[in-house]
Amino acid sequence: MRMSESGQAAGIESVPFGILVFVGGLILVVNVWAVVDTRAAIDTAARDYLRAYTASGDSVSAADRGRAAAVDSMSARSGAAERLVIHDPTDPFGPCRPATVELEVEVPAIRAPFIGSIGTTTVSTTQTELVQPYGEARDPDGVTSATVCDG
Repeated sequence: MRMSESGQAAGIESVPFGILVFVGGLILVVNVWAVVDTRAAIDTAARDYLRAYTASGDSVSAADRGRAAAVDSMSARSGAAERLVIHDPTDPFGPCRPATVELEVEVPAIRAPFIGSIGTTTVSTTQTELVQPYGEARDPDGVTSATVCDG
């Protein structure tokens, strides 16, 4: 007894299509995860920048210490330290004054084997913290005073 193939409706071409959809979806998930991971790393770097910046006693060393802390944080967490762009606080440095820093990193939009990177996505964060809200502060003349911020 011979079986008929009359009920067969193709099907073999759906296997490569399924593999293509799977690989495309996997690439999409990996790239979305790269953006999420970079966002977490850049948030940590901004926090570390502000901790070093606001703990500094003078404006001369504050930005340098903040930059070093942010680069160290990004180097430890991800390989994006060389692509890190830091916009230093522009407000005057002083006790109880806000310090706002903005960090940016460009992340490849699509990274695939044999193709490389196609396009970029910019991940940025902005954070603000008070300079020395509790502790000692030195004015430009070198006079040390205790500070406690109101409100």
